Amino acid sequence: MSPKEEIYTRHAVRGSDRGKMLAEMMNADGKPEVLDGLVVLDVSSANFAGIVCASFMAEFGAEVIKVEPSEGDPARQITPFGVTVDGVGIPFMFEGRNKRYMTLDIKNNPEDRKTFAKLAQKADVVIESYPPGDMDAWGIGYRQLSGVNPGLVYIALSTYGQYTEKARQSARLPDSDITSQAGSGLPAQMGGIETDQEPFNWPLRGGMWAGWYISGLSAALGGTVALIHKQNTGEGQMVDVAGMDAYSSMVGIPATIGFTWEKARPRIGVLDFILYPYGHWKCKDGLVAIAAPRDHDFRALLKVLGLWEQEDDWRYSSDRIPDILEQALHLHKIIEEKTLQYTADELVVMALNYSKKSARSKWRGGGVPIIMKLMTTEKAMENKQWHIRKAFQEVEDEKLGKYTISANFVKMSESPPRVKWVSSEIGKDNEYIHKKYLSE
Repeated sequence: MSPKEEIYTRHAVRGSDRGKMLAEMMNADGKPEVLDGLVVLDVSSANFAGIVCASFMAEFGAEVIKVEPSEGDPARQITPFGVTVDGVGIPFMFEGRNKRYMTLDIKNNPEDRKTFAKLAQKADVVIESYPPGDMDAWGIGYRQLSGVNPGLVYIALSTYGQYTEKARQSARLPDSDITSQAGSGLPAQMGGIETDQEPFNWPLRGGMWAGWYISGLSAALGGTVALIHKQNTGEGQMVDVAGMDAYSSMVGIPATIGFTWEKARPRIGVLDFILYPYGHWKCKDGLVAIAAPRDHDFRALLKVLGLWEQEDDWRYSSDRIPDILEQALHLHKIIEEKTLQYTADELVVMALNYSKKSARSKWRGGGVPIIMKLMTTEKAMENKQWHIRKAFQEVEDEKLGKYTISANFVKMSESPPRVKWVSSEIGKDNEYIHKKYLSE
């Protein structure tokens, strides 16, 4: 058997075990929780970035203690249409998994601050989102807590960070999804072109709290790396997360291009900042997403759609960069005149069939045009993939009832995340926490 045949056989055998492997990856029974034994104090207030960061750590086994005043974190009331379940908002319910809940009013009660400081002596991580300087002014900031607990990883979330002049000037500007998005400049580049009629030419905000979630995951990543550093050296550290930094990282490419060309990137509607074709097109029964940015991919797309006569005018990527909007929109219209002649499923099959032939033929140039049906939320949820990978999990709580959450978004063979409970009642773990951490 040749080396090539051996590789093929080995991969074929592996392929036969993929279902078994996936099932094993989704089975958390008996597997270690990598953050087990770590104590995380989440004192973020009205800030889902902090809550998301804490949720990530809780899923991997950390004992996350949500510290909030007796009336609860204001984030509990941030919910669509004002809908709550037993007083808990829908987003807070989804992010409430695996956490302990303790009531302390560190903002107004000096005695509660002393209790928090005592608790922080035994903590590995603190997550906070108060205006920069407030925790320090209350005597429970990084400066004071790290003096007593040098191994503490202190994650501070704010709009512009903790230490710059801009941070000082904007200290009272809430660190929210909308502030991160508005200040980043990205919405100004999203939406219809400026010559469209209102309101279609308005700047667009990114999807469901994209700014908060990116900040939260950035905080979780920074905090986890800081914990590895602590494991290696015994030293804790400050993790300064600016929502503006986290979200603005998404603006990098158009900003870089604008700087290079000394010309601001405009809102470009259905187009992409750099690549083309790369976006959405109408078809007979809805919309399709098309990606064919490389020259040979584009040539392949022209063959699929029967537009080969257009090759001379749009041969190279530089011909298709949407810097001249009128030119790019003209090409968009040419492609759409063809896609409107087919259903989404027909276009998908046409692209797949061409790609299969291209992979076997040295004469086709290796072009791989990607065409995918653009799903509505309802249609997307019919995809069996969600169920096979258990992307959504049904949970039940005696007060909140039975509902479905999205969790365990990463699958791991040896140390997977897991959901153990979802109860998020205010102060439900006061007795447990006092007995375990404060009784000495």
